[in-house]
Formats: sequence, C-alpha cells, structure tokens
Amino acid sequence: MLTFRAIAVPLAALALIWLAMPGASFVPRGHLSTPAKRDAHRAKWGEPWTALNAAAGVMQRVREPVARRLKPIQPIFRVAQSWHLYRDGPATIRRMEIWVDDQLVYRTQDDDHTWNRAIFRNRRIRPMAESTVVKKRARNRLGLGRLIVAEARADFPDARTVEIRSVWAKRGGEPRVHHAMTAKAPAWALVDTP
Repeated sequence: MLTFRAIAVPLAALALIWLAMPGASFVPRGHLSTPAKRDAHRAKWGEPWTALNAAAGVMQRVREPVARRLKPIQPIFRVAQSWHLYRDGPATIRRMEIWVDDQLVYRTQDDDHTWNRAIFRNRRIRPMAESTVVKKRARNRLGLGRLIVAEARADFPDARTVEIRSVWAKRGGEPRVHHAMTAKAPAWALVDTP
C-alpha cells in the first residue's frame, strides 16, 4: 500500500500541474508548427523568443490531449481550474452613464463623474446596475431607474430630464449608446429609448 501511495501522489501532482499550466491554454493549436510560421515569428521577435514559442507550441500539442482526458475527473477532486482570465481586460467595455439635463454626472469607473458613486458601488446595488448595463430588459432596471431619478431630483431640483445610458465600446473603439432610459418632468415616468 505504501508503494502505491508513493507512486500515486507524484502522479496526481504531475497531472494537476499538467492541467493547470498557467498560460498554456492560450497557446493556439499548431503554434509555430511550420517553418514558414517560425521564420515569420523570427523576423519579428528574434531567435530566443522564437525557440521558446516553438517549444511552447510543441508542449501544447502534447499537453492538450492529456488535459482533455483528465478534465472530467477535476470536479470530483474539486481542482477544476480555468486560466482563461482577462489578459487585456474584457473585449467589450460596458459602462453606465447618468445624464441630468444633458450634463454627464456619473460614469462607471470615471473619477471625473462620480455623482452618487457610493450608492452604485454598494454591494446590493452594484449587481442591479451591472445587469441594467448588460441587458436591455434587465429585471431590476425600472427599480434602479426610479432610485436614480429620485436621487437626481433631490440633488438637482431644477432638473427637467434624467437619462440612464448603457454605453458599450470595444477595447480601443468608439463608445456608443447600446440602450437607455429617460425620465422627463413633470411625470418622471421612465421610458426606454433606443
């Protein structure tokens, strides 16, 4: 029994290291597998990096089939890992903007427009704000919208319009309004705007 354990423990450790190799899952299949690909890479990055990347491509071609076969047993031992973290941030950046009478007063993650940031970053409100930005017909959007309108009317008593915008942008791209809600005086009823 001791011999089995002495063999099984290192094999299990090797399997977990093999599965959880950080960054290996980002190496594409067939990475630098042809001389033409290696020559193009060498021209751009030089020799030491080309050799390292070619070795990573070979290791990924060996690792991937083994990792695929070992993947079903990971949940049993509660060791399932995903290294697909944001490397450069999310591909689509989504922000909530609040405009009062055509003046921007709040934008997510913007230090210049921080009106009521503490409310929107509150752990109970933040999920509602995030779902409102992501989904055009989010379940809590009207409740959040009524809260925003009530706060805006209290802080800006002369306001005539409050607009809640969901602004999306690809990384490095131009932001655009994906969907919005508007409330106007005197009724202050929230209306979806395209």
